[in-house]
Amino acid sequence: MTDGIILIVFSAILLLILAILTNALSDDGGFVLLVWHQWQLQTSVGFALLVVILLTVLLIILFFLIRAVLFGSAYFYQKRKALSRRKTLMSLDAAIRQRLVANFPAAFTAMEDALTHNSLNLKPYSKKKGSALHLLQADIACQAGLYAAAHEHLTHIDSDDHELAMLLHAKIYLASADYPQAQNTLEMLLTYPERGIVEPVREALQPDFDQQVGMLWSQLAFILPWHMLSNQIFPAVKYIDWALWLKALSTQDMPEDTPDRLTRLLHIMPIETQDLLANEIFGVLVNAEQYSRAIELAERVFTTRLDSALLDRWLSVCIQHTVELTAESVDNVLVQLEQRYPAQPDVVLARVRWVRHLFASDPEQIDAALPLLSPYHDHLLIQHFMLIWQIENQPNMDEHLRTALLNKINIQGKHRAVSV
Repeated sequence: MTDGIILIVFSAILLLILAILTNALSDDGGFVLLVWHQWQLQTSVGFALLVVILLTVLLIILFFLIRAVLFGSAYFYQKRKALSRRKTLMSLDAAIRQRLVANFPAAFTAMEDALTHNSLNLKPYSKKKGSALHLLQADIACQAGLYAAAHEHLTHIDSDDHELAMLLHAKIYLASADYPQAQNTLEMLLTYPERGIVEPVREALQPDFDQQVGMLWSQLAFILPWHMLSNQIFPAVKYIDWALWLKALSTQDMPEDTPDRLTRLLHIMPIETQDLLANEIFGVLVNAEQYSRAIELAERVFTTRLDSALLDRWLSVCIQHTVELTAESVDNVLVQLEQRYPAQPDVVLARVRWVRHLFASDPEQIDAALPLLSPYHDHLLIQHFMLIWQIENQPNMDEHLRTALLNKINIQGKHRAVSV
């Protein structure tokens, strides 16, 4: 429709110019009509018509040029933009596919092409344009091991994404083994709420944001388990991976102030979590030679539930470290267990083991206690101790038989370790 209007305007202009020139070059205002009527053409009139024809051609050319500029350029621009979008989407598709198969270097390259070329054209970086894409690219770069590039992308994000960028900085520091920086960054994130800093993006992403902070903190605690116990601030207890942390505490060298740090651990860990992970905590306390604490923890757990593995370890500590408690206190715990869990194989075994310990020099007492185990010969732990006692009771046993029994004991011990 627009083309038609322009064509009508140009036609009117041409007719007006034709009339003006023809009448100007003729002596008579109605000469043009006379020429057309009598089919006579004078030289002046022919020149005027030639000029009109040339102007008409020029105006037609001008018409198409204007049309091309006003409408054709927009068409080609949209076409180029559509092609650029298509290339961008292809780059993003390639990045996503590579990320799904964990080919992070290729995913980073494809995403970088989408961010810095094509229709996104985020180079030079714009802090108000593509912030989330830069966060995603930083995460991919981190997983690809391109830590410098990851940090670079995080310097060009919108201020609303500041805490997300801090979270990714901590992740990058952790991946690049820069643990002091990782700890400082996580502590900064943990102190924001205390300083009254509330970011809309962080609030909108709760509770997942705090869960991610806790996960990164737990990973750092797994690497520096005892060091993290000297911190002044911790994530919310529900977001700490306590099992992972305890596993690291039980395997790494202990500092001189281990008792103080363990006190802090038990102070920040909820009682419910302590009861749930009693076996792991018991092992850490025993390794630190905190036998009284370990025994106290186990006995507290026994008041609510019977943990066979914990009972086995508790009694072993009681037998090996009787200086920490009296025989009467152990006997009281066993009596309570027998009343609470009557005819339970693990409790019966604990009683027999304790009798053997107390009356090691009185075979009659030991022989009187052994029949208590008769109904439970299929119990794996009872079989394990019966083999041990069989070897202890027969010092002159044949070496081949002794070796076979020891091998069987070792196999059962491995099964026990796995089950614990």
